[in-house]
Order: sequence, then C-alpha cells, then structure tokens
Amino acid sequence: MENNLLYHVYFDCGLTTKEEVHTFISEMVCQEDPSQQEEIINQLNDRDMAGSTLIAEHVMLPHIESDKIKKSQIMFIRLANPILSWNWQTKDIRLLIVILLKENEDEQVKKRISSFTRTLADEAYLSRLLNCSDEETLNKEIKKT
Repeated sequence: MENNLLYHVYFDCGLTTKEEVHTFISEMVCQEDPSQQEEIINQLNDRDMAGSTLIAEHVMLPHIESDKIKKSQIMFIRLANPILSWNWQTKDIRLLIVILLKENEDEQVKKRISSFTRTLADEAYLSRLLNCSDEETLNKEIKKT
C-alpha cells in the first residue's frame, strides 16, 4: 500500500468539538455505506472513554479497529482553530492523527501502520507536524516517515 493510499490529510478543518470530529471521521470512513456511521462514532466514543488518546500537548491519537472499516488508513486532521475542551481533562487540541484499522487487515499494512506509530514517539516530529503552516508542508513531513 503506497503512502498516498494510507495517509489522508485534512487541513484547516472547521471542527469545533469532539462530536464533530467523530462525525467527520465516520463520514470519511463510511462514504459508501452511511448506515455504518453511527457504529464508527460509537466505537470512537468507546475508545475515548477507555482512556486518553492525548499523545503530546495539542495532539490526539484516536484509533480503532473495526469490521465497519473497509480500508485501513491514517488521517491527519489539522484544525483551523483549536478545540478548547475535548473533555474535562483534555484541552486545546490542534492536531488529530487518527488510525483506522480494518478488522483482519493484511500483515504488511499492519506493519506499515506500526512503523508509523513508532515515529510518534519523536517529540520533534510531532512538533513539526503540529507547526506546519500549510497542507503542502504537512504532506512533506508525513512523507518523510
């Protein structure tokens, strides 16, 4: 699977709440089958309630594995304005890196996603992603992985 098929960038998104983010993700994932959107939202909410997905200041990593996902992908959602309150303890979210894994995914794709997640341990890399001023720069940073 090539990078451009695995990574999807949404820059300057006007999402203002966790609910809007989850709805947006479900709409992108379930374009061919809108009836599945509610289940994706429920799974994202369940994951969020299981524990914080905050991986760095201003950066969230929502992630799920689901039989409702038809194509595994990593979504980069750069917000136009920060979400000031994600929940009672998480504030000022500016970037979401969303990992969506289809159930029973091919081992090669799992390895690519796993390799990418290791890059998220690099604070400098996260800072560069967070501070990209335009979509082209963000895409270049992503392609470096």
